[in-house]
Amino acid sequence: MAFLVTGAFGCIGAWVVKRLLAAGQRPVVYDLGEDPWRLRMIVGPEGLQDVVMVRGDIADREAIDDVVERHGITRIIHLAAWQVPLCRQDPPRGALVNVVGTANVFEAAKARRLRVVYFSSAAVFGPPNLYGPGPISDDAPPKPATHYGVYKVANEETARVYWEEHRISSTGFRPLSVYGPGRDFGLTADPTLAMKAAVLGRRFEIRWGGATDLIYADDVARACLAAADSGLEGARVYNLHGESARIAEVVRVIETIRPAARGLISHVEQPIPFPEELADPGYQRDLGPQARTGLREGIEKTLAEFETLQKAGRLDARELAPALP
Repeated sequence: MAFLVTGAFGCIGAWVVKRLLAAGQRPVVYDLGEDPWRLRMIVGPEGLQDVVMVRGDIADREAIDDVVERHGITRIIHLAAWQVPLCRQDPPRGALVNVVGTANVFEAAKARRLRVVYFSSAAVFGPPNLYGPGPISDDAPPKPATHYGVYKVANEETARVYWEEHRISSTGFRPLSVYGPGRDFGLTADPTLAMKAAVLGRRFEIRWGGATDLIYADDVARACLAAADSGLEGARVYNLHGESARIAEVVRVIETIRPAARGLISHVEQPIPFPEELADPGYQRDLGPQARTGLREGIEKTLAEFETLQKAGRLDARELAPALP
């Protein structure tokens, strides 16, 4: 199979590419960015030699058609998107990237009868008080509280119509707070930034609190490949559950694993307008069973990777406060 990964310079994209390379694939990546530094960090400089890079805009329909045709693409993993802050700053451009961009991908898939794996988000759901007690299920009604969430609802409906009218099979995933090396932008990136700050001995305040569903980035990448390799028909959308925890617990685990960071990490006890926990029985039933990385294990892996990068002089920390004297 020939894989196209859009938005591959982001966190999830870098982990997807790492898994594709490990499986012996030579992925084609499509991204508007100029510096694949997250890819370089996750797969290593030598790994980039086996990646075909195409610079392009997801809003450019002709460019997407061209890369799919030119490289004989047989599977598309669509990750290109603006996140919550950018969509809030510029809603029209956010809609162009997130909604029109996704339609462009499905048009390219329709022309060649390709399977699409794409990312929705738990942001399609609203805050916990709008739902009953317990984890949010796959079929809970969408009640988005952000432009970003609205665009993701639109993408799920776009996928449904492409199946009903054109029989283009797709799988969408709804993670909530993805964490791990490479996660550095967006509100839910703060737990990962706190881990980076702990390694560097810097202060960091997580801008929110309460509980959230945290999932390790490599678990998300594994879900992508499982869906891409499946023969499932239809327009399927699955929640992705990791482990639900309060941000105060995340801070405690960081300090337990790295005692030198005690007192450096703080948080604001202000919940974000998303669910506290997701249920993912559909994913586990149709594409599993899939193991989950526990929160402590995921934090340990993230801290260890950051330490390795720091020793190699490759840990970018521009988004953090200056080091302590």
